[in-house]
Amino acid sequence: MRVWWLALALVAGCSDGAVSPVGGGPSAGGGKSDGAGGGASGADGAAAGSDGAIGGSDAAAALTDDDQDGLDDAQELAWARAYLPYISHSPTEQCKTGGLLVRVSPHAQDPTLVHIIYDYLYNDDCGTAIGGIGGHDGDDEVFAATIDPAQPPPAGIIALKAISHQGTPCERDSTCGKCSGLTACATLPIAGVAWPAVWPSKDKHGSYVDRADSCSAFATCFDECDDATAPTVPEIVNAGEPAHPLIHDLTDHGFITTANGWTHMELFHFDPWKDQTFGSAGNVSQDLVDPAFDTPACH
Repeated sequence: MRVWWLALALVAGCSDGAVSPVGGGPSAGGGKSDGAGGGASGADGAAAGSDGAIGGSDAAAALTDDDQDGLDDAQELAWARAYLPYISHSPTEQCKTGGLLVRVSPHAQDPTLVHIIYDYLYNDDCGTAIGGIGGHDGDDEVFAATIDPAQPPPAGIIALKAISHQGTPCERDSTCGKCSGLTACATLPIAGVAWPAVWPSKDKHGSYVDRADSCSAFATCFDECDDATAPTVPEIVNAGEPAHPLIHDLTDHGFITTANGWTHMELFHFDPWKDQTFGSAGNVSQDLVDPAFDTPACH
């Protein structure tokens, strides 16, 4: 067992459930121990078993796996926090209220790796940075990652993919990573460590992993992205799996609440696995299973 696994488990056991990445990277507070919060569940966590797969036979007895994907539910959330890219909202962002819903699963191409879908839910889409065009209540913007839990973050961030304004004429796909054919991820510094970054466009929130090349007013539908001086660290909730959800009501769970700054009542008591739109935005249940956000596997 690697020292990293032991360190991760000890940090989780001694904290409120948030796991801080090596190098002082992003971490999210809050959450609950039912899989929508909490850190690693013990020294074994969901480490690779004797068959090499994460959560293999050696770890099975220690798992709390309510979503039945073979991974410990609390460990899933710990990974989602620890390997979270640097989220760079514009310093002049006007519609920042929101948080992340995640689906964390064994990677379909390599069971020693993990695939994470990050669905950023916002209270508002404030429209384009130029002219405020297209604003509406509720917003869902997705990016995804392949991570290698055998490597501490950020080295274990293997690949990232973001799709801005998916399914519209303004859609732009951006990818980066360590696998063959990918360009290296653009980074921003956290405590002197270069951390792969995701840029949500100002007020409209379309996500990009290559700000310099893809996110500019003339390369997109008036999207603008800026480097933040510190990463956004949103609340993170583990959605579970389609057949075995971990959550059905984001308000009862304490995610979409007035205390957290949410104001649009049509977003309250939202079930992320129900076939419905998020306010005037997209369908979150479809986001969480969308193969467009598959990311490559490599070592």
